[in-house]
Amino acid sequence: MSEIKGVQRGRLASFMPITSWLRHYHRSWLPTDALAGIALAGLLIPEGMAYAGMVGVPPQAGLYAALAGLFIYAVFGTSRQMSVAATSATAVMTYAAIASVNDSDPGRYASLVAALVIMAGLLFLLAGVIRLGFISDFMARPVIKGFVFGLALLIIVRQIPKLLGTPKVSGGFFQMAREVIGSLGQTNMTTLALGIIALLTLVIFSRYIPRVPGALAVLILGIGSVTALGLDNSGVALVGAVPGGLPRLSIPDVSPADLAAMFPAALGILLVAYAEGLGTARTFAARHRYDIASNQELKALGFANLASGLLGGIIVGGGLSGSAANESAGAKTELSTLVASAAVIATLLFLTPVFHNLPEAALGAIVIHAVRHMLDLKAMRRYASLRAEGPIVASAALLGVLIFDILPGLIIATGISLLLLLREVSRPRVAILGRRPGTNDWIDSGHHPKAVQTPGTMVCRIDGVMFFADADYVRKHILADVRTQPVRPQLVVLDLEMIPEIDITATITLGQLIDELRSDGVAVSLAEVRGPVRKMLKRDGITERLGADRMFYTIDEAVAAGP
Repeated sequence: MSEIKGVQRGRLASFMPITSWLRHYHRSWLPTDALAGIALAGLLIPEGMAYAGMVGVPPQAGLYAALAGLFIYAVFGTSRQMSVAATSATAVMTYAAIASVNDSDPGRYASLVAALVIMAGLLFLLAGVIRLGFISDFMARPVIKGFVFGLALLIIVRQIPKLLGTPKVSGGFFQMAREVIGSLGQTNMTTLALGIIALLTLVIFSRYIPRVPGALAVLILGIGSVTALGLDNSGVALVGAVPGGLPRLSIPDVSPADLAAMFPAALGILLVAYAEGLGTARTFAARHRYDIASNQELKALGFANLASGLLGGIIVGGGLSGSAANESAGAKTELSTLVASAAVIATLLFLTPVFHNLPEAALGAIVIHAVRHMLDLKAMRRYASLRAEGPIVASAALLGVLIFDILPGLIIATGISLLLLLREVSRPRVAILGRRPGTNDWIDSGHHPKAVQTPGTMVCRIDGVMFFADADYVRKHILADVRTQPVRPQLVVLDLEMIPEIDITATITLGQLIDELRSDGVAVSLAEVRGPVRKMLKRDGITERLGADRMFYTIDEAVAAGP
């Protein structure tokens, strides 16, 4: 009976991790978790309102998103420090997706946003159920960095008018940049001063007082300045009335055609939000020595976005800045995000009237400061030092976003990642082996020039999987190595140790290679042949043509047998 209860408890914990960590919660953690949650709310409340403005919906939508994301992720997520709320990357992608539907009715616009959030949530859940937790691995790190760099530039150029007090801009990056430059003559100097002060405040707090949310300080400073000095009479744009009270569950009324038009955007948001969130979760998990369940993360983000969409919120994901603030404030467990969600509820119930005098310039500064970490030139330099093509592919993804906009840029970035993958797997290294001097160890002579070659014998190792995409490359490479030797070898030993399995195309190609070498007067032996490969060679008749006495368990045996 106890075993059955243990299994049931384990299943419940895997579906709803809060049932596990809450049972083992230490009361001594409560003060630090509570303080971390309050500090986190101080950051996410103004950021959420700012990101809602990026999407083009009322500021309370950002608060609804924070409420849903923080609470739901604490129940279903596996990261103890990660904060799930609106993020800059998904906010700008949401704006691009809805703008592509070309709808100017505010009420319908909000319905489209909610529908997109729900759609993304359902896709997250589906991906988690069918265990697609590996999907983030299909985006190469330089490509992600380049894509995110381009997103940051788009976000910044779109927020600059808020700091200048000039008209909003639209279109692609270069069109928006031209509009910003063209409107410089309309700059409201009071708004500009507020924006600069807000940015400086954020920089000072992040550098010298990192435990105190700089965004909260900017919010208080902005509201206080407008209220005390009457800056709204100087043309400073304000947030205005923010409806209070808790949100109600509702299903957005949109057409199937709208859903079909937004579906590619939902897939793109899924990929970017999951890559961002999983990267953040793994960072803090490694630092605090615990594991992240990638498929459960998909489900947690799915439930969080589903709840956000039903409440009228925007896309939520694992944000690095919020998570870093949560950790630095001392968060031990997900209880900190539960406290933060309670603080958001209190804000919706009692504090929304104070946001009326919040200047738009303050929100613009918060967004610009929040995305600064996405302009990662240090990572670009690191990629250049590791491999020459690193900054090239990153720049290609970046330019794809700037020239073709976000969603086409995402497709370009994904395409580049897949091309890189195909290039890597279709060009495996073929190493010529020799003995380490004074030992019987076989090593790559390309990396160890002093490796001793056996006279009349060439030992070749295929460092990778041999399949349809690389089989002919391997065949041509080995033939070229043999035929370009000053003295043609009498025996070629093919070390297949690195090949766990082999497909039909590779089997046929390997047989062709053996036949070509033998027609050149070169004997062939196989070594370190694994079971599945041995079976395929036997089925195709290669073992019979080669001779069973030419298949050896070790390289030493194959070399000793000779030609």
